[in-house]
This record gives sequence, C-alpha cells and structure tokens, in this order.
Amino acid sequence: MNNRFFTLLLFFVWSAAQAQNKKPIDHQDVHRWKKIEQTRLSNDGNWATWVQAPVTEGDATLHLWHAKTSSTLVFQRAVEPRLSEDSQWLFFRIKPALDSLKALRRKKVKEEDLPKDSLGIYHLASGRLEKVARLKSFTVPEKWSNWLFFQIEIDKPAPLPKDTSTAGKRDSIKTVKPAVAKNVKKPKKEDKDNGYRLIVRNTVSGTQDTFAYVKEYTLAKQKRQVLFSTTGKGDTLPFNSNKRALQNGVYHLDLEQNALKPVWRGKGKFTQLAFDEQGTQAAFLLDADTTKARVRPWQLCHYPVAADSARVLAGKGNALLDQPGEQPDWIISEHARLVFSEDGSKMYFGIAPPPVLNDTTLLPEEIVNVEVWAWTESRIYTQQEVLMELEKKRSYPIVWHTRKNKFVALGSIELPEVRFQEQRNSELALAFTEEPYAPAISWDGVANKDLYAIDQNTGERKLIAKNLRCNPRISPAGKYIAWWSEPDTAWFAWNAATQQIARLTDNQTVKFYDEENDMPDYPNAHGLAGWLDNDEGMIVYDHFDLWQIDPNGKKKAKRLTNGRAYGIVNRYIRLDPEERSIQPKSKLMLHQFVEATKWEGYAWLNLAKDTVTAWIRSNMAYSKSPIKARQAGSLIYTRENFQTFPDLSYLTDITSDNRIHDALVGEPISNANPQQADYRWGAIEMVEWTSLTGEKLKGLLVKPEGFDPTKQYPMIVNFYERLSDGLHQHRAPDFHRSQINFTVYASKGYLVFAPDIPYRIGYPGESAYNAIVSGVTALMNQGFVDPKRVALQGHSWGGYQSAYLITKTNLFVCAESGAPVVNMPSAYGGIRWESGLSRAFQYEHSQSRIGGSLWEYPMRFIENSPLFSMDKVETPVLIMHNDKDGAVPWYQGIEMYSALRRLGKPTWLLNYNDEPHWPVKLQNRIDFQKRMMQFFDYYMMGEPMPRWMQRGVPPVEKGILQGLETED
Repeated sequence: MNNRFFTLLLFFVWSAAQAQNKKPIDHQDVHRWKKIEQTRLSNDGNWATWVQAPVTEGDATLHLWHAKTSSTLVFQRAVEPRLSEDSQWLFFRIKPALDSLKALRRKKVKEEDLPKDSLGIYHLASGRLEKVARLKSFTVPEKWSNWLFFQIEIDKPAPLPKDTSTAGKRDSIKTVKPAVAKNVKKPKKEDKDNGYRLIVRNTVSGTQDTFAYVKEYTLAKQKRQVLFSTTGKGDTLPFNSNKRALQNGVYHLDLEQNALKPVWRGKGKFTQLAFDEQGTQAAFLLDADTTKARVRPWQLCHYPVAADSARVLAGKGNALLDQPGEQPDWIISEHARLVFSEDGSKMYFGIAPPPVLNDTTLLPEEIVNVEVWAWTESRIYTQQEVLMELEKKRSYPIVWHTRKNKFVALGSIELPEVRFQEQRNSELALAFTEEPYAPAISWDGVANKDLYAIDQNTGERKLIAKNLRCNPRISPAGKYIAWWSEPDTAWFAWNAATQQIARLTDNQTVKFYDEENDMPDYPNAHGLAGWLDNDEGMIVYDHFDLWQIDPNGKKKAKRLTNGRAYGIVNRYIRLDPEERSIQPKSKLMLHQFVEATKWEGYAWLNLAKDTVTAWIRSNMAYSKSPIKARQAGSLIYTRENFQTFPDLSYLTDITSDNRIHDALVGEPISNANPQQADYRWGAIEMVEWTSLTGEKLKGLLVKPEGFDPTKQYPMIVNFYERLSDGLHQHRAPDFHRSQINFTVYASKGYLVFAPDIPYRIGYPGESAYNAIVSGVTALMNQGFVDPKRVALQGHSWGGYQSAYLITKTNLFVCAESGAPVVNMPSAYGGIRWESGLSRAFQYEHSQSRIGGSLWEYPMRFIENSPLFSMDKVETPVLIMHNDKDGAVPWYQGIEMYSALRRLGKPTWLLNYNDEPHWPVKLQNRIDFQKRMMQFFDYYMMGEPMPRWMQRGVPPVEKGILQGLETED
C-alpha cells in the first residue's frame, strides 16, 4: 500500500511539473487557433484539399495534399477550392491580405478602389500556377471536364485585353449570324446591373473566349453546353479576332461543336436560365417590355438546342394554361426557379397573383400607417410581417409537359405547398396546406396539414388525409407518400396505385419514437434512413437500429442491425451525395455510437448477407459525414476527443478489410493546431451520481492539466439539458457567443462541470435544482472542489436555470445568466420576434415544459419564475441580454436586473446593441468573453475588480472607454 501511494504521489508531482511548463490559454492566444472547412476529395481519390481558417479573423490558407507522395502544398489567402471532374486541376479564390484591406479602409479608400480577389488555376500534375486578377465568381462543371468559367471586372471601362494565356492561340468559336459592330461607342460600366465579362477557358489547350456584360449563365449538368445572357445592346467593344460585338440577348455556347448561337436577341431582361441535364433544351424568363410598368410582364421562353432560336411559351398575350377557371390576371413569377425533370419530359415554373401596389400619388403626410390585428386571421400579425418578403415572392408551380406541349397547374392559394421526387420524373406530386390549422401555431408551435396527391398529367387532386401532424415526403420512385404521424407515434404510407393508407409501425416490438422525450408534446421519430430501390421498402430508425419496413404495411418489419442488445446507436452514412435509393444487396456504411462509453466508430451493414461488421471504433468521436471519392474507395474522415483536434484522416481503400482497427487507422493529412502542445489543456471524464429524486445521472467533468485530487479547485457549472453525449467532443479555444469555453477555463485552473438534467413536466426549475445541486454536492464530497468557489453559467434555457437556482440556494459564489426568462407570466404572452410567433407554445408544449396555458396552471408559471423570489438571492449575478433578441424578450433581463438592483444585490447587465439572442459580431464576442472571465476571476480567483464592475460604462463612454482595466 505504501509503495502504491508513493507511486501515485510521484505521478501527481510529475503531472503538476509538466503542467507548469506549459502556458495557460489567454484570450490573445485564441487567435492562434485554426478550424478546418471546405474539405474536398478528388474523384480519383488522389488529391485532398481543405481550408484552414482562423477561428476569429485573419487570412486563411488552402492546403493541397497528394496521396501518392503524402506531400502538402499551401496556398496563402486561398479559399473556395474546387477540383475538376477529371482530377487534373484545382481552382480557388485568392483573397487580398486582411491587414492591407483594413489599412486602406482606415485611410478611407473607396470600396471600388480596394484590392479585389483573384482566381487561382493550378495544374496538379505539373505544379503550374496561374493567377487571374479581379475575380467576381467562377464555376467548375460538375460532370464534365476540360473547361473553366469565371467572371472578372476591370478597373475602369476600357477595351477588353487580349488573351494573356501562354498555353497557345485562341480557338475561334464559330458564330451563327454574328452581329457586326458599327460605330463603336465608349463601353458602359461593368457592374451587377450591366453584367461582367465571362471568360470561357479550355483547360487542356489553354485557349479561351471572352463575352462581355454577362448577367447570368448556366451549364448543363451532363454535357458541354452553356447558356448565358448579356446586356451588350450593341455597344460592346470587340473582344476577339473576329471583332464581333454581342447584342442584348441570350446565347447558347455549344462547346462540343465549338459554336455560338444567338437564342434571343433584342432589348429586354433575362433571368432564371436553365438547362436540362443532357443539354438538349433550355428555358429562361424574358421581360421585353420597354415601358415603366410597375408589374413586369415576364414571359416564359423555351429553346430546343436543335432549333434556330427560342420561342415564347407563356405570358403577355399567350395562353398561360389549358385549364379553364384559372386566374386570368396572374403573372409568371420571376422568383420561381425554372427546373427540368431529369428525363427532360417536364419543365416547372411558377405563377403568382399580381402584387399589391401602393398609391404613388400620395404625399408622405397623406399615408396612414396602422397595424390592424384581427382575431380572425389565421396567422398573428407579427408572423405575417416576418413572412412578408417570402410571401411577396411566393409562386405556385406549373408543369409544362415538353413532349405533349401541355400546361398543368399544380399549386394554388388553397393548396400552396407542392413537393416532388428529386428527379421529378414521376407523374405524382405531393401537395399540402396548413392554412385551416394555422391559428394553432401560436399555442402548439406547429400546424397540422391536409395532404393531397396530384396527378401531374391532369392536375387532378386526390385528398389523402386531413388534419395530420406530420412532415410528408414522396418516395424516390414516386409510388408512395409517407409520413410520421406524431399523435399516433407511427409511420404511415399512402399507396398511389391502390390509393390506400397503411400503418407501418406499431411500437410493440420496439418503440420507433424518441423514448427520452421529456417535453409535454408528442415525441419525434428517430428518422428515415432511405428507401430501397424501386420503393421496395423503407429503412427507418428506432433509438438504436435500422429497420426495413414494408410501405404497404403487410410484411413484418425486419431488424437490420442489432444495436439495442449492445447499447450501440447505428446510423446510415450516405457516401454518395447523389444517391436516391438504396440497392437491396449493397453494403452500407454505418456510424456507431456506444451509449455507455460514448465511443464512436464505423461499421458495415451487408444487406445481402444480413450482417453487421464493426470496422473502426475507439474512445473518439468520428465524423458523421465522411467524404468518399466518387470514382475510388478513398475516404476522408475526422476523429476527435477532448485532447485531439479533428484533423483530417485519409483511407485508401475502405472496402479491403472489415475487421476492427485501432484508433490510428488512416493516414493523418492535416495538422491545423500544433501550438496546442504549448498550452495547459486538461482532461474530461464522465461522472455519475444520484439525484435528489433518486435517479442515476451522468455529467461531464473537465479537470485542469496536472490535476491534484488532494487540492481544492474553483468550479464553474455549465448546463443545457443533456450534454454527456459530447464526452469526446473537442473544444478548441474560441470566443463563443454565449457559453464559457471548457478548455480555456480548465487551462486557467478551473474545474468545469456539465450535469445532465432530466425534467418533470410542470416543474422545470425544480428539476434543474434536483440534478445540478445533487451533482455539485456529490463532487464536493470527493474533496477536490472548493465549496466556497463554485459558480453557475448558462444561456437562454441555461440562463433561466441559473436565475432559478440562485433563488433557491446560496451554494454558488456568483452566477452568469444569459438571456434568461425570469417572469414566465409576462413572457408567455410575448412574441418571438425572429419568427413573429407567440411565445405561448414554448411554455405549453416545448422547452419550458409547463404543460398547459397560463389560465390552466397559473401557479406553475409563478412557482417556476425566479422574479417572484429575487429577494432570496444572495449571489452576485452577471446578466447578458441584447436589445434585438428575437427569441427571449430582452425586457426579461431588465426585469431581473431591476429587481436585484432595487434589492441592493450585486448585479450587472450587458446589452450589446443591435445584437440578437447572443453576440454575433466578433468584437462583441471577444468583449463578452473577457468580461465574463473577469467577473468569474474576481469572485473565484481573487483577481482585482475591473473598472466596469466598479462603476459600469456610462452612455457618454460607450464605444470609447470599455472599462476592462483593473486597479491592483
């Protein structure tokens, strides 16, 4: 025993010594941390690229890694990487140096004179890099190679420069009936109204052509076809050896035939350019009206590439629909995207009623602006306001059958929402309306729906069911419409052939709903993994497993995994982003999560053999969306835990071995934050205890590096419902908008405790008290928590619980409460301004968990409201609540501050002007984190009180003197 004690003592001494050699993380150090984003993998799997960007602000770097050499090339200030379809080229945007931009802005340099972005063109095999200045945008074809499209702007109107490409001479694209430039004028300004020059480059030959004043362009997905519109109007300067000048119009560039053809020429505006997948037909909207009409008469134009030009299909004098009884004054919507079905048999566009126009003859003093809130309206006025811009752009879909030359109306005011299968080949469409049930949104938070099936050939609408609370979806082959019914807690499907509804699950064998739901509302489903090919079956989740169910409800459900027996949660990973259905004999990659240990990993589900084979699993968290090469078995994924940053790992062949590997499987290809080794970091562990109600609870405990259990540490308690599943989450230093950063506080010597909180309906405050206080006292009993230095920190729902707890106990030396609800009766009738919804549903059915209305349970509202017990508070409180909070009324924070101030309790209120539910702007996030740490350091570490805590920051000093300095 003595030897064992001595060994442990030496270990703790050594750990403490190691920790002392490292630095604590200061706020200034946070700027050193990087995040990884915009990860890409080439189609052949040989190249990976990603962006390393500062977690705060600064210049990003683009990293290019080669699998065959394991070498990495770094491009400074580069973002938006795109790899060509043939895996031969890398294209990216190069940003100006941020320091240089700020320096010029401080000198009041005009926006148009600031440095612009550039385009990087990098040849992967040769390492040749070319830069193109003054980039606006660029596009890389998804399914075909050898071409690049980008738009640039010039410093001032001037003749277009000659091609500077060093790869060879320009190929002259043949033009059908080109316009001849006469009396060339001074070129007009290139801008968003007139368009910018479009460069079309052949990446193999290096040749390119330039088209001036291009407003929009689009590419066919499968074939080398381009459609673009230009505002040239005859005053475009010559740009190639033919000295041609394109007129205002739409043009078709056929890169397979090396030909340019005018599709439509003449004055007008063009928008919503679209190609079908194969590039055999195109469409666009045209406004050729030269008057100043306030309602623009958009026309729908269709262009078969085999034709000489486009023709007007509908609008302005053309019969819009074949069906009688449609609104004759409705117009084609310029906001509805034109979409072709995958097989090209259908084209979709939108129509809309004419807008409500104001009387322009009225003077400002003659206009009455008054809100009229009528109880008869289906949606509360504030929600209508939030939705107003969307409603102004709302359109109702029309399908044009391209081979039958037939229009069919699919949507209407009575049936506003229409959904299609992804490829839109099916003759079935799904439609629904919430309007009959919209008033219930105020107290339920959602509205029920009436579901309809629409025959796209005839427009006939078939009522499927009324008054459903669900989110319906159409199957990939268009044979079924399926939904999860929340009141029934079951999956249902409607068969288009039999027009019958079948219930698909009964919760007898297992429960397909969320078994941990503790809100006074219907539980959610665990989700839909996908459909088998040809709609032969649905694959849905329970808490742990995947199940194959029959959409006709006749066959018994089949369990595909066996996670429940081992406490392993299985979820399907769709490696092919274009996958629409699952092949019945395929192998599916699964993400696995072990509930007891929080370990994660990957496994393979073999549908042909009905087997699940574990592949990778360790005490790490693994990315749920790994990236697979389209034409190879290569894979990029991330793995992380509290100490390990989620750097990228690369696997060459994910199909070669199906045994369990250790945690080091895969080649690490990024190293974003090597500086982490210089700082004290700490460790995290799972803790368990028994709550005041006798429940076994879990939580997370973060300990400082070099932790010594014989010492007592200050501890901050941070919470938000259940956080223990995030045991292996990496928490890099950052300026969070509302929470403490576990790593930063642990680095400074704090313990951080995050307890899980189960709730009892009607008693959310008491539930939080039972879980949090019991967890804190259980840790205190272990001896390493200083009972005089324990604090609370929470935001929003966590902020409410912080406020509630300090009215019930003096256990905490101080507390931060962000955006708290302290007066439930006053908040209940308020508005969530970001959505315009009444707040009532929040309390009756959602997170606040009261379980009913104010008049049903008045005492629940009062007893759960901290405001009515503010006289019991002895804990100093820092409140943060912003005046543009769209989730919690900011007067809730004021009510708390005003009550504590009157009672003579130490309290401070931070209001970041014009910020929402939390600070969004970087400077405000940095400021908040600094003030919050100063607040905790003063009460918990004995640091000097900063000036802002002594005297506040008066209005005359706001934005000038921040008061962050301290006096020793």
